[in-house]
Amino acid sequence: MLLVAATTDSPTDPGVSYAHLSAPVSGTALVLDGPTLRRQMWHGLDGGRPKPAVPGAVHVPLWACHIDESTGAAVFFVTAQWRPDAVVLAAFHRTTVPADASGDITAWARGIADERAAVNFPLPRTGHRSGQGPETEEKITLTVPANSPAVVRLLRDHLPDTGVAVFGPTIHRRILRSDIYLPPGSGRREYAALTPRSDGTWWAKTKVLKDGRLHKSIRPAATRDEALAQVSQVLGHPRLVHTGTLHRATWDLPSPADADGHWSTVTVDTTTLAPHPGTLQQVEIEYGACFTATPVTASAAQIRRSVAETADSVAAVLTAHHIPHARNGQSKIEHFLATGDADARA
Repeated sequence: MLLVAATTDSPTDPGVSYAHLSAPVSGTALVLDGPTLRRQMWHGLDGGRPKPAVPGAVHVPLWACHIDESTGAAVFFVTAQWRPDAVVLAAFHRTTVPADASGDITAWARGIADERAAVNFPLPRTGHRSGQGPETEEKITLTVPANSPAVVRLLRDHLPDTGVAVFGPTIHRRILRSDIYLPPGSGRREYAALTPRSDGTWWAKTKVLKDGRLHKSIRPAATRDEALAQVSQVLGHPRLVHTGTLHRATWDLPSPADADGHWSTVTVDTTTLAPHPGTLQQVEIEYGACFTATPVTASAAQIRRSVAETADSVAAVLTAHHIPHARNGQSKIEHFLATGDADARA
């Protein structure tokens, strides 16, 4: 039995519904095509009457659980790619259904998925990218709750195709859970994030303020201790302060390249920072690479201009589809810690 949890690409239907498929599953990847998803009867969490679909809406799987009914073995999958004709999911956890869960498999599976789901494949970057170039990004905050698959589908369909198509219409998905550290007594723009990978290794990420600009570094580490040592060295503090656990669920797509060949990654991002309250939704536009220029000739000014123009295009799509938003450069960490300060003063 295959249990699939899905949302839709409708701006007015952000909820999650469930379907049971009798599909065979083998290996570490699961592909669910459009016709299969359209044939399903989708239910709410209580498994009652079928949930009516919004006309024209497409169900987009978030995760799935395959259960071998003879042994109770369960394999969990999480969505990694959303293509126009299919959704690709990757295995992330194996376990056995406990005896006390047999009465409500859906609730048990949802709890596992909410706690453990993670997918963090590197996003493809076609073209040239200078290691010395500026880390250029812009952030657009969604000021009312939005259905992320609906937002990313609108951007995929409506961003102007002014140059070379980069990868086609595939949307990538990532779920990251990171421990966040700050240097003691410093501001909130510099921080470190330690992120576990599915193979047991870690990403060690830092953002450091130098000469008035943020510089980002991401390096692999074999262990958590090694990752912590790396970021402590980069930030220049042997004892960093743990400030929370960041949970990011993103939908990522490449922007169309501009006339000079530059393109950016456009990310629709839903983030929480436990134990701090609230949820932050943003669209991030981060420089990707360049098709036509070598790293030497792709100037910092060209890169910043390309990212700014893509951000303008993203904002125009959001405005045209009545999605409230605000342009700002506040980082996620700044947002949550500033919110906590405001709550403490209230």
